[in-house]
Amino acid sequence: NQGYVENLRTLCQLVERAGYRCTIGNPELDGFDALNGIQGPLALDRVEVDEDILMVQGKQPDFILLNNDLTDGDLQGLSAQGVLPSPQMGWYQRKKSQHFEFLRPLVEEISEIIGIDPWHLICDSFVSEEKCLEKETCRIQLASDVDVFLAILTERYASLGIDREPVAYVKNNRGTYGLGIMTVTSGNELLNLSNRKMKKLMYGKGSSDTEDFLIQEGVPTLMKTDTGAPVEPVVYLVDGDASSWFYRINPKKDEIGNLNSPSARFVTSEEDSTYMTHAHNWHALLSELSMLAMGLESAALQES
Repeated sequence: NQGYVENLRTLCQLVERAGYRCTIGNPELDGFDALNGIQGPLALDRVEVDEDILMVQGKQPDFILLNNDLTDGDLQGLSAQGVLPSPQMGWYQRKKSQHFEFLRPLVEEISEIIGIDPWHLICDSFVSEEKCLEKETCRIQLASDVDVFLAILTERYASLGIDREPVAYVKNNRGTYGLGIMTVTSGNELLNLSNRKMKKLMYGKGSSDTEDFLIQEGVPTLMKTDTGAPVEPVVYLVDGDASSWFYRINPKKDEIGNLNSPSARFVTSEEDSTYMTHAHNWHALLSELSMLAMGLESAALQES
């Protein structure tokens, strides 16, 4: 992914501007001299592991900025001090549902303070555990779970005067790969999956088997371009504060679809500031609450 390569290049430039030497590498990329990015090749340094200590060009680095989600498991050489984010937060053991368990009490607390229904800041969700979709019994149970969830959402919408059919997102409870995500309006859609769609749903990044599914309420986006394409904000935080923004735009998706797909394009707040006027402070609040939840999540994982 050339976009990820450019992200690494930018991170390196920021570190160097601060007056530090920065190297980029991975012991698993031994034999690669460079990665192809949008702006050209990005040179890699030789990285080795010596007695579980990561070495760069034969020297131990003072600090390691980990840019790997660790879906496939922990990496050798990360046991030393000075690694951020903590390898404990790797997706080989982290779960999306755990993050929301830490986030929900924070959302409820701030909602009580400012006098709003917490549902406006966090969607409903549950986990359907130990499901192997290759087995018909598992598919039937998962479909039943989804139908019950959608029925609850239908009642909520009716009580609030919301005139729209609820949608559920079904996704892998582990990992960050966007492939294993689908939207459904009934459990019956899960019973009639094509082999192609079922394989997408069952496998996450690194082709790890999916056993637990996070079922989330689908929330439509109100942000649109002038031509009607849906827009969603992405927030960068520094030291827990919302500091920079960009916007994901996907003209091939609708207001309820997953915009994180190859057809998406990205616009920074400097390139187009008009999107900053829509619920900007709410987006900043929720992102900062998420960072607090992530800190609690990290502390709990390190204690376990």
